[in-house]
Amino acid sequence: MSKPKEEYSEMDHIREDIESLKSNIVELTKHLSANASARTDDLKLATAAQLKRLKDSGLEQVSKVEGEVVKHPAQSIAIAFATGFIASYLLSRR
Repeated sequence: MSKPKEEYSEMDHIREDIESLKSNIVELTKHLSANASARTDDLKLATAAQLKRLKDSGLEQVSKVEGEVVKHPAQSIAIAFATGFIASYLLSRR
């Protein structure tokens, strides 16, 4: 009759192990969630910084192009006309 007590004891240990495992999974999930949240914040900041650099670079390039147009207006008009003509030719071939 001592066998059933041993079986119950083993079952109790298994239940305890399962409860411990559940608890560990909950804690792990909390840590992963916190880590993912921090990583997301870091990525948002890095993306915002990169977008600002790209915007500043784009504005600088536009400013340079405007300066060249002011320096050479006739050449700028000729280049714009030629570019439009080529684009029109390429698009009409479709």
